[in-house]
Amino acid sequence: MDQHKNERGLNRCLQAIGLPKSTYGDDTSPDYRKNRPDGPSEDDQRLMQHIRAIIRDHPDYGYRRILPELRGRSGETVNHKRLRRLLRQHELGLPRCLPKAKPSPVWEILREASGQLNLVGAYLGTDREPEPLDVFSTDFTELAYASGQRKAHLMAVVDVGSRCALGWAVGPSANRTLALQCWEHVHARMTRLGQPLERRVLHSDLDSVYTSYDWLRQVLLDDGLRVSYSERGAKDNPWIESLWGRMKTEIGSRITEAQTLPELEAVIDERFRYYNHRRRHSQIGNQPPVPYLADRLGHPEITYAVVPPAA
Repeated sequence: MDQHKNERGLNRCLQAIGLPKSTYGDDTSPDYRKNRPDGPSEDDQRLMQHIRAIIRDHPDYGYRRILPELRGRSGETVNHKRLRRLLRQHELGLPRCLPKAKPSPVWEILREASGQLNLVGAYLGTDREPEPLDVFSTDFTELAYASGQRKAHLMAVVDVGSRCALGWAVGPSANRTLALQCWEHVHARMTRLGQPLERRVLHSDLDSVYTSYDWLRQVLLDDGLRVSYSERGAKDNPWIESLWGRMKTEIGSRITEAQTLPELEAVIDERFRYYNHRRRHSQIGNQPPVPYLADRLGHPEITYAVVPPAA
């Protein structure tokens, strides 16, 4: 390296042998390990005396709290990189022990009710189906768009008894904001149908969104639903998983070709209109969900109340 760096340039020589500049470290590099003498310098030894004293006095400190204390005791301007290097070199594992986070009251309740969380388990593996608008199934799924370069998340709520999608929303993250946005659509459509939400069952997995305070406050306290949880993952929530599998198979290429989030939302909106108004489902007598639901509830106007057809 020393023979060729002046002629060829240091960066090109390092690139040729695959060596990071910080590892080589000459006087032009911020990390000058190459020219560092063997053993700790006097400055480092002096700093280590202060560091050991600080750790002894404050065993719960991490490096962020040690740093200002070290600057105050030593009178030197020490940066965090140098401090962490000294801690690492001297194998000073900090003796602090942070308390484990306590589980939330929600998880305490769920843990105590383990084995009884699935309120729709009686329908699994049978030909029985809930009555229309009695049981809703929901989940998130990830969508890769912009030729697979970007990712978004889709949440939907499906009525198990009619296979009608009552609400959906697309966003950059699978979080409470997206979940509550989706639920607003469900709430609005049920209101237009003149159907109360009280005592309906909302089934999901144990995702942190569906066990969060904001979500449970909305669906349990404000809307009066009962919540049901899948305790075996996707196996206990086949209705929404079937929808995701079918959607990605049938319009996977259109999802991938969408270049922006609004374009992706338009693709999903169009698909759900088709799904609700035109696609026939074997589980409901080979009828589309909206006409089936209108017939079962005796409300022909439901066609426009659930999801307005595309203009």
